[in-house]
Amino acid sequence: GEMPQFFIKDNHEPIITREQGIMVREIYEYRRKQMGVDDGEKYNNRYELSSKIICEECGGTFRRQKLYIGKPFEKIQWSCINHLNNKEECRTKGMREDIIKSAYLTMWNKLVSNYTYILIPLLDSLKNLRTCKAQEDDIENLNHKIMELTEQSHILSRVVQKGYMDSALFIQKQNELNIEIEETKKKRNGFLDSNGFEKEIEGTIRLLEIIKYNPEIMDTYDENLLAHTVDQVLIGQSGTITFKLINGLKLTERISKGGEDT
Repeated sequence: GEMPQFFIKDNHEPIITREQGIMVREIYEYRRKQMGVDDGEKYNNRYELSSKIICEECGGTFRRQKLYIGKPFEKIQWSCINHLNNKEECRTKGMREDIIKSAYLTMWNKLVSNYTYILIPLLDSLKNLRTCKAQEDDIENLNHKIMELTEQSHILSRVVQKGYMDSALFIQKQNELNIEIEETKKKRNGFLDSNGFEKEIEGTIRLLEIIKYNPEIMDTYDENLLAHTVDQVLIGQSGTITFKLINGLKLTERISKGGEDT
C-alpha cells in the first residue's frame, strides 16, 4: 500500500533561500530568452543531420523518417518535406541515412588524403584576396573588444551568483553589455563584409586543424566530425550528395540508385 504524504513548509534548512531560488529562475529565464532557446529546439536538432539536409531541386529541408518499423529490415531515411507533401512539386526522392553517412565517410577520407592539394592552396588564395592590412587590424581590435565585453558578462554572472547583486540590477547591467556586444559585432561584421572571405578563411583553417588532429583514414562514420565540418548536405535528383563544408567548399559524391526510395 501507500503511506500518506504530507508537505511541511520550511521544515528543514534549505540549500539556498527561497529568494535565491527565485533570483536563479529569473536569471535562467532571462538567459533562455536572450539565447533564443525554444522548447522544441532540442527536439528539432537532436540528430546531427537535422536541418542540414537540403533539396537541390526545390530548396526544401529534409525530414527524418523510420520505414518498416519493427521489421528486420527497418531503416531510416531522410525525405524532402515538399516531396512528401506533393510529389509533383518536388521529384527528389528520399535518401537512406546509411547512404548519406557512407558518402560523408568517403568524401572525408578523400579530403584527408588530398588536403595539401585542396585546402592549403585554397587558404593561400583566399588570403591573397583579402583587402588592406588596416581593415584586418580593425577587425582584430573589434574581436578583442568583444572578448573583453564577454568576459565582463561572465564576471557579472559570478558576482550575482555570489549574492552581491540582485537580479533586477543584473538584468539591467547584462542588457547594457549585450547591447554593446551586439553593436561591436555589427561594426566588425561590416568590416568582414567589405573585407571578404573571412568566413571561408576561418572555416578552412578550422578544417586544417581538424585534419591535423584526425589525420588517419577513418573506417567508421563519426557524427561529431560531420557536425563540426559540414554546414549543409545537398541531395540532388541525379543520385548525388554534395557536402557544403564550413568554409563553403562543396564536395560531391555520386551514389547508386539503391540508396533512394520513393
